[in-house]
Amino acid sequence: MQRPLPLLVAATLCLIAGPLLADFPTGNPIGAAIPLSSFSVEVEDVLRIPNSSGQAPRLEGLVHGGVPGLAYVYDQRGAIYTFNPTDASPTPTLFFNIYSQVQNGNIGVQTGLRGLAFHPDFNTPGAAGQGKFYTAHSRNAFAAAVGSPKFFNSPPGLNHDSVIGEWSVDPNGVVVPSSYRELIRVGQPENDHNVGEIGFNPNAAPGDPDYGNLYIALGDGGGVGNPNNTAQNISINAAGSGGKGFPHGSLLRVNPLASGGNPFTVPSDNPFVGQADVIQEVWAYGLRNPHNFDWDSVTGKMLIADIGQANVEEINLGVAGANYGWSVSEGTFRVVNANVVDNLPVDHPADPYTYPVAQYDHDLNNNNQPDGLIAVAGGPVYRGEALPGLTGRYLFGDFAQGGALYSVGVGDLELRDDLTNVGQYSGGHLAPISELRLTRGGSPTTLLAIIRNASQNFGLSRTDVRIAAGPDGEVYLLNKHDGMVRRLASITGVLPGDFNNDGAVDAADYTVWCDHVGAPSGTLPNDPEGGVIGQSQYELWRANFAAAAQAATAASVPEPATATLLAAFGAIAALGIRRRQAA
Repeated sequence: MQRPLPLLVAATLCLIAGPLLADFPTGNPIGAAIPLSSFSVEVEDVLRIPNSSGQAPRLEGLVHGGVPGLAYVYDQRGAIYTFNPTDASPTPTLFFNIYSQVQNGNIGVQTGLRGLAFHPDFNTPGAAGQGKFYTAHSRNAFAAAVGSPKFFNSPPGLNHDSVIGEWSVDPNGVVVPSSYRELIRVGQPENDHNVGEIGFNPNAAPGDPDYGNLYIALGDGGGVGNPNNTAQNISINAAGSGGKGFPHGSLLRVNPLASGGNPFTVPSDNPFVGQADVIQEVWAYGLRNPHNFDWDSVTGKMLIADIGQANVEEINLGVAGANYGWSVSEGTFRVVNANVVDNLPVDHPADPYTYPVAQYDHDLNNNNQPDGLIAVAGGPVYRGEALPGLTGRYLFGDFAQGGALYSVGVGDLELRDDLTNVGQYSGGHLAPISELRLTRGGSPTTLLAIIRNASQNFGLSRTDVRIAAGPDGEVYLLNKHDGMVRRLASITGVLPGDFNNDGAVDAADYTVWCDHVGAPSGTLPNDPEGGVIGQSQYELWRANFAAAAQAATAASVPEPATATLLAAFGAIAALGIRRRQAA
């Protein structure tokens, strides 16, 4: 009879069983392909959003936080629809079209309605934020302001303005068009890399310093290689900025409620408050095109998906005051020119940049064929009920080509949170990423194939996918081609104890368990046990490892010599405590 291995002993063995760090990649930035997940996820249609301008809508995002239980889907051309995901046959209801009120709207390939967020006090009677919501959208550059927004100039050249607007609903929940006012306008020199998502931290409660603060994602203004260096220069003295600076390539953080004659206020704990020569609204900078960001409801971590230029796509942990390095670095590589990156210098831990916790390059797909992956689309950390094998995994995709969907454990992302950790590789991807196998009616498929069939556009080469969690906690997929809202509906082939999702319960999963001991529930993949990661997850792995290797000897299951290893456990435990305290 095999005896249960004590947790202290099993954890101590991690010191010996842990894998050696991989060598730094050379040549092609990241040599390894992203592996396919061991399980499959079924994609189902939910509802179709009506056409706009005589064409399929360009669906940009899905949010909740307005009327409880409703999802809000917004079209780049200005329309916002609601639906109830728990209905047997959900139907779309028009909530509002912002461009029915906003004059001189600028609607193009990357402009239009780009973000939507409801104030956390939207449903709180008597609160200043009651009934208020916010939009990030585009207007022609010389359109008259509505209200008294703060203007930020455009770097050389002026294409349009990115605008943050506030709206209110009446007691019946109907939008009051005349309530519209503008908080911020940012001049944009190009039609791309402009404003992206906006959002409030859903984990912040009334009384918390972050409660009611609006985060605003701004791209670097476009152009190859950030020609105006906006992403690295947040000084108000930047030439041509009129003494306000260029906020491009950053995340802004403001309290959007008007105060006296001010269209908004700057939170007192913003990281650059008190530095008189720095843009006070900036929360983090050094970003190229931070399309999407989200917070995990369990760990509280903020995750930012930043689109790279010619080589690397990034997943970053949100850190106040961080400089994410663009355009000096792209991923964990130094930018040489518009198309070439090189290894970081040896002294990179001493540089001022915050590096990603996961990344992938524009190289090869699982068939070892060029796939042209060029634009990451961030999503949520999964905390729903329909997909237990994805619990605690951050979901994202690539929208500019075949629309592959990926996942990575949020616990693995946290393990890379020293932010100078370019030595901790998983085939160069930092945290270990896997591509989701997708099915339709139980048959293998791709998201691109699904959209091609639905739109009857068989020459379509990109999905323009957007990924979001609904009010039910499930994952919804949108795109700009067929008007369909889809859902990740079910999962098959999950192996309990397969903590690295490679389709086998083996010694490598033991190493993953080692990395997560003491971490919160939901941070370890394929863990039906739940609870803080520890003895029960080890026993789950051990039982499934033994079942999968009945012909192997008992020595196949790691059981360390207790007397030899217990002394090392204290050091490991202390290291783990320090690491979690620093996170």
